[in-house]
Amino acid sequence: MPIRSFLLVLFCVPMVVDADSFDHGLAIGDVTSQSAVIWSRAETTETVLIELDTTDAFSAPVTRRVAPRPDADHTLSTRFDDLTPATRYHVRVGGDTEHPVLGTFTTAPALEASDPIRFLVGGDVGGQGYCRHVDRGYDIFTAMASHEPDFFVANGDMIYADGDCPADGPGDWRNIPGDFPAVHWPPIDWTDAGRIAEIMHAHWRYNRADPHHRDFLARTPIYAQWDDHEVINDFGAAWQAWSPQLDRPGYPTLVTAGRDALFAWNPFDRHPDEPDRIYRAFDWGSQLDLILLDARSYRDLNDLAARPENPKTMLGHAQRDWLIERLTTSQARWKVVSSDVPLSLPTGSNADLYGRDGFANGPTYGAGYGARTGFEAELLDILRALDAADVDNLVFVVTDVHFAMVLRYAIDLDGDGDLLHFHEVLSGPLNAVTLTTPPQLDPTLKPTILFAEGDIFNYAQVQIDDKGHLTATIHGSDGAVRDGSRLDLEPR
Repeated sequence: MPIRSFLLVLFCVPMVVDADSFDHGLAIGDVTSQSAVIWSRAETTETVLIELDTTDAFSAPVTRRVAPRPDADHTLSTRFDDLTPATRYHVRVGGDTEHPVLGTFTTAPALEASDPIRFLVGGDVGGQGYCRHVDRGYDIFTAMASHEPDFFVANGDMIYADGDCPADGPGDWRNIPGDFPAVHWPPIDWTDAGRIAEIMHAHWRYNRADPHHRDFLARTPIYAQWDDHEVINDFGAAWQAWSPQLDRPGYPTLVTAGRDALFAWNPFDRHPDEPDRIYRAFDWGSQLDLILLDARSYRDLNDLAARPENPKTMLGHAQRDWLIERLTTSQARWKVVSSDVPLSLPTGSNADLYGRDGFANGPTYGAGYGARTGFEAELLDILRALDAADVDNLVFVVTDVHFAMVLRYAIDLDGDGDLLHFHEVLSGPLNAVTLTTPPQLDPTLKPTILFAEGDIFNYAQVQIDDKGHLTATIHGSDGAVRDGSRLDLEPR
């Protein structure tokens, strides 16, 4: 099906912006079989020419002229519709200049197709002082690009707004310095909306200026979600205050700025009725239903004790019901859920004071207050519904914990004698502090450890062949598969 041509004319005489103005390149996101969102940033007051064509000659492009948004750090985005499934497209931003900003992507296959799929999952970029290395930058993105993935799931913590990037990082690590503070520093006034917004945007500008990162996004579509460090450690968007600093005014301003920056710097296809909605799902032919969660926007307080008479929610009732319906009615061979918190690894900084940040309560022995504050009951309710519906071929992908693991689950939650089988693939960090040993797993779901390795930068790759065989592997910063990490699954 040919592209339907659209032309948005904002000036009578179109002007071409010099492509040298596009220091942060372009990105493609929320790709479907018939649409894609194109993102860029330009320090200009002129509209920007964006072209889309099926050839790199751009002989008959579909064109748009889009104005950068000064209130969103001069970022811009637009959606192209009526695309053809499983088709390679080329993107040009800035017009036919000497050095145009170029990108490419392939649309998702048609719903009935069983095309093979390869995608990557990663998160945790620039954390705990491990920022753009003075010699190597974020070179893990070049290793990731070598796989030529169909898309990348940016699972969260793609910036660390609550960190800084000094020239001297931990140990002998040396950074390209960042010109921004950490948002939690005491001198930062959270009630100053303009100042907070500038700090958030500065973090995104720094990470996206890395050439490895920039080149990767120009040829790899992205599905973005957030975790805590896009705002501040272990946060909830609906709270009135941040637990470690309850008396500090301006917390809602901080959350708003973090959310706005997330949308400004990523190619989101925003929901028409819920423009701040982050959770969403995408079909990739008959093979894959990709589901992205939002564990930040709707959560109850982390330190709220979990009691049967006082159930707590991380996902919020609407998202939880949407997730159950999506998984129990999906016709896709594989259901992959990208969760920004793990299932069985207990998380939360200083959990005995501020509560658990993830689903898991923690190990039963030596349990303090923190081990009674996980969002475990909600997860069990979700899994019980999936067990009752006999959902098969379910894989969770997670980052967050700065340690790579592959876990297997087989548990009967609805008491019918049939087991619910699923797996969890944890990867990361891409470029942040690494853990040498994982936290003790919560035993509730009876996880079996198939692979565990720390102290490495890493990411996950998932492949589904045309027969439906799924493999997942953990890769180090050199792109090589880590020994023992391969998960092989035949569809049930």
